Amino acid sequence: MAADPAAEPYAALGAYLTGFEAERIAAVLAAGDTTGQALKEVNPTRRVEARRLLTAAGLGHHQVDMSVAVLRAIAGARSIRATLTPVWTMPGSEATTGRLTGQMRRLIDDARMSVVCSSYNFTPYSQMWTALRDAAGRPGMSVTLYLDADKGTPQQVAAAMPGATVYRTAAPAGATKPLVSHAKFIIIDRALVLLTSANFSHSAEHTNIELGLLVHDTTLAASIESTMRSKHGTLYERVDVP
Repeated sequence: MAADPAAEPYAALGAYLTGFEAERIAAVLAAGDTTGQALKEVNPTRRVEARRLLTAAGLGHHQVDMSVAVLRAIAGARSIRATLTPVWTMPGSEATTGRLTGQMRRLIDDARMSVVCSSYNFTPYSQMWTALRDAAGRPGMSVTLYLDADKGTPQQVAAAMPGATVYRTAAPAGATKPLVSHAKFIIIDRALVLLTSANFSHSAEHTNIELGLLVHDTTLAASIESTMRSKHGTLYERVDVP
């Protein structure tokens, strides 16, 4: 059966917008604001294309009810949890289900708005070093890293990635050394979450046996990001760029 030409603009819009963007645009339109005001919820680097796709689909403040319905349908579709996907690292070609190193790099290269990640160890020999440095240099991208103060080389990371926001573990009141941060995850565009046993190191990415779980879940992503933000100034402190 041939595709319905009238449905293609909606498909293109749904493929382009993230769930977060669609929900925010819908909320602004539902509040009675203009399409221009609603598009301020989209990163400036993506705003022109988002406007073009909305126009092509005939959506905007002149069609509030229909626009809100379509945009919330997009947001809802984006928020559905996909099947958990295991991704492995094993020596040589032993990993036959997914490939953790390639998956991490692909997720970061495909990010359109934000990357939030945490690791215990982080070395320049990791593929993540190049991937995150490149992402932090892309216009409109937000990159936030949480690292162990001792093993995560946070000062070195901040110096190498001035476009990123870097946090390190802090020392609690009365403690003689910082806390250990062993949480390891990557969150892409507030939607995709990769929980992993792997550090950001060459051995973790190539020779260790490591397991990660990839899930598309906006609720989980929001919960993790919110929890980490709530620990700024207590468990984590920001690293100044030298």
